[in-house]
Amino acid sequence: MAPPTRGRGGQSRGSTTSAPRKSTRGGIQKTRSRPIRVDRDGDLDMDAGSGARRSNRPPPTDPGTGRPQRQGATTRSTTKIQQVISRHLSGEGTDMVSKRKPQGGPLVWLEVKGLKESKAASNPDGGLRDLLAFLERKATGVASRIRPVVVKKVCLAIGDAQGSHIGVPNGPSSLNRQGAVVQIASSKEDAEEIIKLNNFSFAGAKLEISDSDGSLAQANAASAQAQDVKSKLTDVLSQRYMTDTKLLKLDALSQDQALVAMGILESKDRVEKMFRVMMKICDELFKTAKDKIDNIQSISLANNGIENATQVEELADTFPDLVHLEFSGNQISTVAQLAAWKGKFRKLETLHLNGNPIPVADLKTRAALVEYFPKLRDLNGEQLTPEHIEQLRAATRPAPIPQHGPDFRDANGIGETFLVDFFAAFDADRHGLLAKYYDEESQFSLAVDTNSIRNKDAPPPLSWSTYIPKSRNLTRITTPGARAARLLTGRESIFKIWSELPATQHPNIKEDISKYIMDCHLLSGLADPSGSTGIGHDGMIISVHGQFEEYDAASSQRGLRSFSRSFVLGPGRPGNNPIRVVSDMLLLRAYNPLPNIFAAGTAQPEPSDDQALRQAKIAELSKQTNMIPAYSEMCLSEVGWDFDQAVAKFHETKAVLPANAFASV
Repeated sequence: MAPPTRGRGGQSRGSTTSAPRKSTRGGIQKTRSRPIRVDRDGDLDMDAGSGARRSNRPPPTDPGTGRPQRQGATTRSTTKIQQVISRHLSGEGTDMVSKRKPQGGPLVWLEVKGLKESKAASNPDGGLRDLLAFLERKATGVASRIRPVVVKKVCLAIGDAQGSHIGVPNGPSSLNRQGAVVQIASSKEDAEEIIKLNNFSFAGAKLEISDSDGSLAQANAASAQAQDVKSKLTDVLSQRYMTDTKLLKLDALSQDQALVAMGILESKDRVEKMFRVMMKICDELFKTAKDKIDNIQSISLANNGIENATQVEELADTFPDLVHLEFSGNQISTVAQLAAWKGKFRKLETLHLNGNPIPVADLKTRAALVEYFPKLRDLNGEQLTPEHIEQLRAATRPAPIPQHGPDFRDANGIGETFLVDFFAAFDADRHGLLAKYYDEESQFSLAVDTNSIRNKDAPPPLSWSTYIPKSRNLTRITTPGARAARLLTGRESIFKIWSELPATQHPNIKEDISKYIMDCHLLSGLADPSGSTGIGHDGMIISVHGQFEEYDAASSQRGLRSFSRSFVLGPGRPGNNPIRVVSDMLLLRAYNPLPNIFAAGTAQPEPSDDQALRQAKIAELSKQTNMIPAYSEMCLSEVGWDFDQAVAKFHETKAVLPANAFASV
């Protein structure tokens, strides 16, 4: 029988293919041997000869010279068995362990008799190497498969007076004893092939190979038990399959008497394992995706106490094209508990969650379910029309920033004059524009946003090939050198870039103001370009959002682009134009129409509350929030003068409100 316990020290590493074998009859080649190592069970340690476990101690030194002494230079082991195992692992013999992934399960031990009676017993190693090579080669041939049979562990044993066996860790001397046997271990699959070699002849002797301690029988029994469980689960699935409706009823599994009798519902972990086995059985029953679609369209997992979709996640992997899912009577309380299925049931049309704590009536919950299951049309028996689905999706989108028209605080019409002049000149005479408004300290940068939101009905965006090499998008350009190189200073540098940009045509800013949204504010503290004073000058910062038509001469294509442009204007140098561009930043996006802020104000319905009621609401909101009346009015107007919503809106935005939004305490 095998040793009473088996340590993991007997495992070794090697290739899955055998190197050419050399005959060892008549002697073996000289090779340095390492001290024999055995595991705690007395088995030969197959790692010892591979060099996988080496001592960290320094080599001994020669007493005469003080130099490091070569390993084994003064003492050579005469243990031949160690040489054989070492050569076996180093590639000269058949590898003892396959590099492929293990088959799983414990090793199975077999007993081999007949080596002592064979002609190979006269070999210096007792014939062990040839025996192992013979067993692996012949068993592989019997199995008729590409993967070789591998012996993973070896133990030498001798028969005592009672016929039992004990492990022998003391080298090949045991092979010289009468009745010597070899015990080998391998995977169950390989052991089943090796035992078929019983009564085969090896070097003139008949081998006796047996399952001496019942390891193989136990492994087969475990396999038979697994097959029995699989068979019973298959019967359960067949009884729960409704052919006419293509429905697989897996509801209330804890009440199934067949499953209760099998004892696999005793713990949550075993139930989850059982479900995984069921899904594997379904994979075997329905080989292709078409088989699954043709035979199972609906599955019920109702009343199983499921708390998270991860417990039955394999359902989506096995039946990704499921159409109807009954999931009522479980313990799902949030959409996040269904996240394991997000995006997996791409064809699911019906989902029933009745009896779960999840608030299905909540708009955000419904919208999230529609996002998880894009084809969903029936939720808890309620039909979801395309219009309803669009409303749900719209409810989850972030509310657009309210547009109240441009905030254009111009001084003496400087900003207006500049903008009217700028866009016309940029389209017609860029060189003249630079000469008028820019100097050697003016800065310009261009950035491209290729991921901006655009109208789905808008035409495909024009190519960005002209702009990308010049783009200073700081989310893409992250190194200091590249950022500095794309910040242009001075007329000459700016004109070089402008001359390479495609021709443009901006809408006439006076005739079609709806194509622009503009803000203009005073900006103090600008440097004095003349250097005559030590104090800063006032200037302007202007932000413009709009569109222009572009003509690409290389492709002869025309198209629209959206842009945002920010200017910092300051006083000009003496003798030059009184206004100069200090900074010019241009951001380009794919075309997306601007909201018509001028029409929006008249299109909104007037609130039904009279003016006195509005003033009362403003006063009460200011009292509760400490906001000044102007901000209270703004908050109420954004929610249609609904007071409760205004209070909620205040708490949502309180952290970002400026200090001047509140009355002093």
